[in-house]
Amino acid sequence: MLPSAEEAAQALRDIAAIKARAAGFQDYHAESGQLLLWGAAYFSGFTLTALFPGNILLVWILVVVAALVVGTGLARHTNPDIPGIAWRYLTLIASILLFCIMMNLVMWPLPAEQSAMIAPLFVATLYIIRGVQLRPRYLLIGLVLGVLSTVGFLFFQPIFWWWMALACGGTLMLSGLWLRQL
Repeated sequence: MLPSAEEAAQALRDIAAIKARAAGFQDYHAESGQLLLWGAAYFSGFTLTALFPGNILLVWILVVVAALVVGTGLARHTNPDIPGIAWRYLTLIASILLFCIMMNLVMWPLPAEQSAMIAPLFVATLYIIRGVQLRPRYLLIGLVLGVLSTVGFLFFQPIFWWWMALACGGTLMLSGLWLRQL
């Protein structure tokens, strides 16, 4: 016996839901590598800033350039079927960097701690937006990143750089491990 029109429509909806869920897991897995990479970059950058506060600009230039090189290769490896993935990736990261630079220029002079809050809060906002629109786990990542970064800025100034190494870098790395397990 053939299925009714309603049964066929329900079967198609079920298939579409399964496809969307599978795409979500693929997205989470692909994103996990970037979270691990940028978590390690933030951890290294904030730790080196705590150790060498006089060389903050040099530290972050080296950390960001290294993460860009590795991240571009990772994006190509993880998504080889997407045409122009390297340019998309570099454009995304460049837009975040440009936003941070412009905020520093517009708000100049900023204390180093305030300047260091721009990127984590912007990235947290991007994850929140992405989580609301597409994938709920990104919403949680963005909320945790934003809250922990803000708590560190407001309440842990004496150990701010160390806090941010753990709060920002640690949140991103743990999130990468969490998404990798899915």
